[in-house]
Amino acid sequence: MSPQVTVEDDILQPSDSMKVNFRGKNPFAACEKFPEYLRDIMKISRKDVVETDLRWDITADPRTFYGWWAGTRKEDRWTRTTIRILAQGAQGTNFKGSIKIIIKGTITTRYEYTNFIQKSFWWFFNHMFYYNNRRRYFEFAKDNIVEIREAILKQFQIYREV
Repeated sequence: MSPQVTVEDDILQPSDSMKVNFRGKNPFAACEKFPEYLRDIMKISRKDVVETDLRWDITADPRTFYGWWAGTRKEDRWTRTTIRILAQGAQGTNFKGSIKIIIKGTITTRYEYTNFIQKSFWWFFNHMFYYNNRRRYFEFAKDNIVEIREAILKQFQIYREV
């Protein structure tokens, strides 16, 4: 693998995440919908959504759970967008409980080079020409994160359209 210039930025700058806290009936139900939200809102295929971790602790009541999902979209030859959803909570046998959801995102751009002249060219290209493309990707990804949050709020019936 050749050397590369990598530029990675948080989508939700200056904060790094959006949060949703819910206490009520069946909080784990949202976790079952996260892959669908990522797929439908980011407009990506099933293979681009991964459930990287899902754990349950069934030794106590309420039962605690933890999960981590990610969706990745290739924007163009150099750039990809990744949106991650982290959920942690507890749900009792009576289906009541709580959940804390954190939504994060990054945009990563990678340029491969073979010598210092090419490396300098990529830095110049990124700052002078490619900047506007990355800004458009940022805005689109930020809209995606807001839509995911709204879908979660709507599922919990916290969010009501007026």
